Amino acid sequence: MAAPAAASVYERLKALRCPLLDGVFLPEPEAALRLLCAPSGQRLELLAWLCARANPPLGEQLAGLRDAQMEEKTQEMAKLGAELLLCGSDDLDLVKGEASAERQLGFMQQLLDVAGYLDDIAGTGSGDSTASSAEEAFRDTARKNEEFLHEVFVSTCLPALLAPNLPPCAADVRPLLLEEPAPPQRSRLSRGSRGKALADLSSSLEEANAALERLRAEHCSLRGGAAPPEPGTALQTLALAACDAHQLMGAFRQVHQTELQEHCGHAPAPRLSPCGPLGQHLHHALTLRAQELKALAQLSDTSEQVVQMAAQRHGEEGGSPTGALPVKMEELRRQYQARLAAAGGLPQ
Repeated sequence: MAAPAAASVYERLKALRCPLLDGVFLPEPEAALRLLCAPSGQRLELLAWLCARANPPLGEQLAGLRDAQMEEKTQEMAKLGAELLLCGSDDLDLVKGEASAERQLGFMQQLLDVAGYLDDIAGTGSGDSTASSAEEAFRDTARKNEEFLHEVFVSTCLPALLAPNLPPCAADVRPLLLEEPAPPQRSRLSRGSRGKALADLSSSLEEANAALERLRAEHCSLRGGAAPPEPGTALQTLALAACDAHQLMGAFRQVHQTELQEHCGHAPAPRLSPCGPLGQHLHHALTLRAQELKALAQLSDTSEQVVQMAAQRHGEEGGSPTGALPVKMEELRRQYQARLAAAGGLPQ
């Protein structure tokens, strides 16, 4: 993300005809990032030239410092950034190139904006502007600002502006405030007229109260007997409903522009597109759920049938084997007696 920003700062420096970049060609944004953000003497010279363009008097001061006085140069550039509200006076890492690339590029872009502003004030293009014309424009702007502040502070209207007696009012309201109000005229009514007027007002007030009670009862019945909502809750509900309506209108507008607009005014009626991926996914999930429910129902029926068959077979076989043996012995004895009777009678 920092490489494109570095390329933009490099192009703006080239547009300002920075002498330190004459003959320098950077084929890729990463090279511009290394040049502008990696700590080096060339980067510090570029920053010093940029500070001199933003504040021409500082250029003479930096030119008077020797190369060995690099710490003093760094402090002066950080002081300029603090005066322009671009950084703190102790942000020396930002000037030395030890801060993050985003902070360094943002600082350089702001200095370029200041230099461009001075070029615009001087009335010259960014490419043809010189240090002398920028310095003159800077001083002329400072002089104009000082004259304006002096005019404001010596004005006789300044105390009235700082401590006004009356709140400011619009021009169309001032004549109404200056007019003297007419004294109210009170009509004298007889005792009977006053009593009749009071009776009429009392009846009107009672009717209004009765109407309000009916409306409150209807409102409570519509809400299921709940208490009336608080004003803040009602406003929040109204805001939520308005937001939902806005979203629905936006969705309908999107569908109308993408699918329905080309069919408007034509016959027959447009054929709407099938469900989207979300609808297809939901249909597939519901189908699988229905198949699972059917399988569970079949499993339950099969289990009931197995239980019924086991109970039926147990009933056919009778009770336990111990109880079935005497019954079979008795049946065998009866068959034996029947055979003997058929053969010639029972023995004595």
